[in-house]
Amino acid sequence: MRDLLHTTLRSLRAHSFRFALTSLGVLWGAAMLTYLSAAADGYDAHFARQLDKIGQRIVFLFPGVVTKAHIGQRGARPVELEEEDIAGIGALHGVERAAPNQWLGARVVRAAGHTKLIWVFGASEDTAAVRNFAIEQGRGLSRRDIDLGLNTIVLGARAAERLFGAAAAVGRRVHVEGIPFEVVGVAAPKGDQLIYMGPRDDEIAFIPYTTARTWFTRRDTIDQVIFSPVTREESWDAVERVRALLGRRHGFAANDDAALGYFNIQEAIDMVRGLLLALRAFLSATSLITLGVGGVGVMNIMLAMVSERTREIGLRKAIGASNRAIFAEILAETVLVTVVSGALGIAVGWLGVTASAASIGESTMQSAPVLHGSRIAVVFAILVATGVASAILPALRAMRVDPAVALRVTG
Repeated sequence: MRDLLHTTLRSLRAHSFRFALTSLGVLWGAAMLTYLSAAADGYDAHFARQLDKIGQRIVFLFPGVVTKAHIGQRGARPVELEEEDIAGIGALHGVERAAPNQWLGARVVRAAGHTKLIWVFGASEDTAAVRNFAIEQGRGLSRRDIDLGLNTIVLGARAAERLFGAAAAVGRRVHVEGIPFEVVGVAAPKGDQLIYMGPRDDEIAFIPYTTARTWFTRRDTIDQVIFSPVTREESWDAVERVRALLGRRHGFAANDDAALGYFNIQEAIDMVRGLLLALRAFLSATSLITLGVGGVGVMNIMLAMVSERTREIGLRKAIGASNRAIFAEILAETVLVTVVSGALGIAVGWLGVTASAASIGESTMQSAPVLHGSRIAVVFAILVATGVASAILPALRAMRVDPAVALRVTG
């Protein structure tokens, strides 16, 4: 092995300029593959974070109307969901929790000398969790707030800022349509989102749905219900169970979209995954083609070198060098050139990833590339495979050199 390494390095030094020019294609292909793999991983992570802002596992239910055949909307009967329906949904297999998401619209809210329009929702103690709201200050709504119908309110980050500025909001009083509420919590900011289900999450407020019924809706029905499946994979089965349950309770077919519409976050996730998979395939194919072109360039230069070294190879075989030794030398030279230039390409790609991530930072609407160690290992394995593939033809040609050729030339 020491002799093989010494011979390989001597050959590379003798043709260093030629190898340097040829290996640029491999370097560029490895850099592209490294950076674009990181970019694809960054897209995955970015969209996952953005979709999780709506709710990591969330399904929105929208009750509609049940129509009669041959009558249409004239005989339509509204589907009215109630508290018992929420409890029934929460008890189903595959459902982690269910909660009301009662839409109250934009309400005039006054506090600390400011008057603002704030989007208000009637909620339970589980609504914030299903919608992926984290409480940054104070607390969320409690079961006691719901049971007693207390005038408590949880503000989104931007809503609290609009009403109180930089001052603390927890413990302060706000008036919603002239009705006093105590601020018990402020949610952590979510920032901009790719998808909104209504107004921006940072600009809304939650009050107990029982309180909303007392002061605003004056009815027991709930306009919108949300629930979280146990896992994302079970979300579609959970939707079918929920529709079957509510269909039995309210007298409509489980597949009647007019009676009960829904939005499953998994649908958006599957769509994004499909787009990202296509994008990853395109980026990887582009990088691999570039790397393949670089490998072909290395193979061509090795073929030219084998032709130039015909005398040397023939003489070595004439004095006892085996075909295996000749093959190993050409293979070692080719793989070493490919791996070294590819390693430099990986370093260039890593520098590009680092610079790009630093410039983008924590931007909500842009995805910073993310480089995983496993991706580097994959790129390195591809480099080795490219080197081996590029070496086979030159090595086979070197093995076929007839020692008599060298003897005739030197004689």
